Amino acid sequence: MFTRVCKSETIAEGGMRLVIADTHLIVLAWPDNGEIRAFQGVCPHSATALNEASFDGTVLTCPLHFWTWDLNSGAPVEPQESPLAEYPVKIEDGVVYIDTEGVSPLFVDP
Repeated sequence: MFTRVCKSETIAEGGMRLVIADTHLIVLAWPDNGEIRAFQGVCPHSATALNEASFDGTVLTCPLHFWTWDLNSGAPVEPQESPLAEYPVKIEDGVVYIDTEGVSPLFVDP
């Protein structure tokens, strides 16, 4: 089931923001030359919320230990430990919807 999270105009190309859908903290990102994507909003390494993360239009960097991910895919850049879980996104009439059903954040075993 898709949950309305925000208007698409609230995110610019090359930007990101955190949203909540069905109690899931989610990074909503629009990578440069890409499409709006949704990934888990907590670091798989430290479970830190990624609201303070930096995003350069392609790479998201966790502020705690500087782990990085490519937000065109959610794949880890450095270190190659864990991808970010991705949520299905749809945009209708300028509104962004995210489906959390069956998706759980990924975590690295300590």
